Amino acid sequence: MKKTYLFGMALMGSLAFYACSNEEKMDNLTSPTGADQVISLAVANSNGISTRAGRPLLSSEANQTIENVVVYVVNSSTKAVAYTKEFTGNWQSSSVEYGTNDGRSTNFVLETNLEDGNYQIFAVGFHNSSSYGDIKTALVTEGSFNENAVLSLSTDGGAEEIFAGSTEAFEVKKATGFKKEVVLNRQVAGVYVYTKDLPYIADATQLRLVASNENNRLVLGQFANLNLDNNGSGNTIDMAVVNGFSESTAFDKTLVTINLNDWFSSIEANGNLIDASKWDKPSKYDGVATFEKGSVFGGEFVIPFAKVEETQTLKLQLTTAGGEVKREWNVNMPTSSTTSSYTLYTWDTETSAFTSQSSVTEDKHFYNIVRNHLYGLGDRVSDDPGNGTDPEPTPDDDDDPVSLDNKHEIELVVNDNWEVIHNMELE
Repeated sequence: MKKTYLFGMALMGSLAFYACSNEEKMDNLTSPTGADQVISLAVANSNGISTRAGRPLLSSEANQTIENVVVYVVNSSTKAVAYTKEFTGNWQSSSVEYGTNDGRSTNFVLETNLEDGNYQIFAVGFHNSSSYGDIKTALVTEGSFNENAVLSLSTDGGAEEIFAGSTEAFEVKKATGFKKEVVLNRQVAGVYVYTKDLPYIADATQLRLVASNENNRLVLGQFANLNLDNNGSGNTIDMAVVNGFSESTAFDKTLVTINLNDWFSSIEANGNLIDASKWDKPSKYDGVATFEKGSVFGGEFVIPFAKVEETQTLKLQLTTAGGEVKREWNVNMPTSSTTSSYTLYTWDTETSAFTSQSSVTEDKHFYNIVRNHLYGLGDRVSDDPGNGTDPEPTPDDDDDPVSLDNKHEIELVVNDNWEVIHNMELE
């Protein structure tokens, strides 16, 4: 029997997906012989415990917990599906560790060789009971692959991770075989808030990260096929994608909500700050994540969205339980992320196609939330920096919640081998 080698690589929790060279990755696979038709599948990484069906966002650490990977080989002209391979519910158990912190991989051979012609390969990785609904039905209609499949988020609020990738069109000769690599990159963005030294204001019991925009539809298209290293650090942005849109304007645009009563046994004043001696980490993180004592954390995956001109993209708010804003900070893009230009692809709902805009630059206040970028407030490179024990509040470059004491600037970090990591700033 011929074998098809499918190898999956999960890229780490920062926006740069190149942990090993392509050559090193391909060396891990058996070379095709004769007419074997071989696919190398690389799946980009993500992190932690489960929220809904998927993992929670707990840091910029690279990791992934998807259960399903589906591969489609399609006619490049008609998009008719010629071959399908599914890892349904067993991706983790049917794959092995690949490279160093790259993710997981597996090998398999096409049972029946493709006929002569031109083809593309598409692959999608997702969680069981996904909040995006029936993904496979959205991808294939009457035997044809929908290159720009639209997935609907079933509820208002945080999205979940999903990975996808494709090849360019390539020619197949049945008698000679082929070997192709597909890299699946994260199709959503991520945001997190990691802070300490919270101001004490009577009746203020929540921290909220609010946005100028929000989407509830995710478009699986305009795929990148990238192997990224450095987990989102030291990379320049040449191309970025906003692959979301909304069919509703009713959202409150709150991306993250942190209930302070979950983090403190009582909210009492110590001078002008909440008394950190009353800190009590939520029990759901026991054995899962550690945090600097006195800090609070919240993270979510979000469907990418475009900036709204002249409207601050992200704000951090200290509010009452009813949502009354007691204090507010602007969350700004760092200067280091606003100096270069890139090509931006956005989904046009009128034409149902991606359009491109060249030479796009960011403003510190008005910036796009783009695919596979992590926007983090505070430094947090590991889910468990204390190795099982919550560390005392001492500065650490790898675990450093941003202080809200007299702060006027907030810094975000874009980071699984995320493509890019942005350190955001408070104002």
